Amino acid sequence: MSELANDPPLVTRPEPALALVPPRPKPGFIEAVLWCVIFIATQMLGAIVAVTIAFTAYALTAPDPKTFVDEQLAGFGKSVDLKVEGDRPPIPFEFGQSLAWGMLAAQVVSLGLILLVLPRRIGPDWKRQIGVRRPHWLHVVLVLLLVPGFIIASDLIQTLFLTITGMKPPPALKALNGVFGQFPWPLTVLAVALGPGVVEEFWCRGFLGRGLCARNGVVVGVLLTSALFSAMHLDPAQLVVIATMGMYLHFVYLVTRSIWAPILLHAMNNGLAIFLALAVKLGNEQGDVEVPAIVHIAAFALMVFGSVALWTSRVVSEPISLLEEDGGTESSDIFVPPTEVNTRFGYATVSPAALMFTLVSFSVLVYLGYYFSR
Repeated sequence: MSELANDPPLVTRPEPALALVPPRPKPGFIEAVLWCVIFIATQMLGAIVAVTIAFTAYALTAPDPKTFVDEQLAGFGKSVDLKVEGDRPPIPFEFGQSLAWGMLAAQVVSLGLILLVLPRRIGPDWKRQIGVRRPHWLHVVLVLLLVPGFIIASDLIQTLFLTITGMKPPPALKALNGVFGQFPWPLTVLAVALGPGVVEEFWCRGFLGRGLCARNGVVVGVLLTSALFSAMHLDPAQLVVIATMGMYLHFVYLVTRSIWAPILLHAMNNGLAIFLALAVKLGNEQGDVEVPAIVHIAAFALMVFGSVALWTSRVVSEPISLLEEDGGTESSDIFVPPTEVNTRFGYATVSPAALMFTLVSFSVLVYLGYYFSR
């Protein structure tokens, strides 16, 4: 009789462990489009409710509510009439104030949507994943220095686009500048600058951009995010300039790894833009100012050198072990990845030349602004 085999049939060997593939971040492109529709609908609903409440309150205090409503709506129609050439009459005060309250309400309900959606679609640690952390002080300084160049460069892109296409900005956009001239300035800052800066960056760069970049690569993801960011503004006349601004805001977000950096640039751009629009209107009846070519050149130089300075000082991943061997300690301003990842974020060394030329370009631009505004 033959001997039994050394490896009996009843002995089983464990199956090799399968590597767990983490799910790709959300949203994908189709889901991102649907979320944009929901975002726009939420803003519109909040604005409509607020405008209705405010305008109704004005009407009820008028001696003749029906006549008041008819006059206000007729005045608003004339102020945004596309057939009217030249200067249009301003938006009636009461209706304009109602629109301003509506814009503020749109930002409030948008923030509520963000707080509702992001923890559920990204996860309980959504703040860590989208970089809700304090940016490095140097990045804050660079972003502030870039603000005037960002505004002037965006204005140049918009002017070139309108010249090439023959399109005109919507008349309501110019008319709204007068509305905020009489709106309380703290509420103007919230409705026009801080509110859009916070909600649009959290939604577009933090939420949509995170999923689109993870699924399509950084370049395609940034392009898709910027296209959706532009489409959300519902203004064909500003399609190119808003998309371009979105791409640069995404660049700032990626190099700083902090959502507050693009929020700062976005809010400062909006706030200074409305301030300059009001200042121009007060100082020039036509409301149009021709920017000299040398100012555009200085703004372009500021954007180039400032971008290089941001890139050379960008956030980089560093192994924790190396930092510990060098005697480094974890500081509160360095974002820490999950504990199971043996890395954390540090900062590259900024280019001294880029930093110096950024300061020089900013100084030249400020001087030119002062010189041509006298």
